[in-house]
Amino acid sequence: MKNMLVASALGFLLTGSALAQPGSTAPSPVAPAPRTPFKLKLAVTDTNESRSYELVLLDDSCGGVDERAGDRRDEIKICAHPSPLGARLVVGWKLHTKTLDHEVNYEAVVVKGKTVEVGRTNGARFSLSVI
Repeated sequence: MKNMLVASALGFLLTGSALAQPGSTAPSPVAPAPRTPFKLKLAVTDTNESRSYELVLLDDSCGGVDERAGDRRDEIKICAHPSPLGARLVVGWKLHTKTLDHEVNYEAVVVKGKTVEVGRTNGARFSLSVI
């Protein structure tokens, strides 16, 4: 009985090591799917002045713009997440000047070629386009 167990164990070890040899048909690990880039065009309008920026984000990542010129400061933070309909974007925009502190936060699903615009009707405005 003892010899039979030893022989069975030995046979299993020899067979198992033969299966693990190079060239075996064991499944290979699956590579992660490539991350999708989102190219964004951002535009800020403040009274008579306009500024534009471009930003490229990968899905499930964040990025932004922080620009100062004189007494004006644009702060934009965007996080992009994949969505079956396009890119789900989480946006924070702040505009600071001598006379204005303006802040807008929103979330929207935007498809390529479309634009979302937020702000005051005759005041500071921010637009975001997926290009």
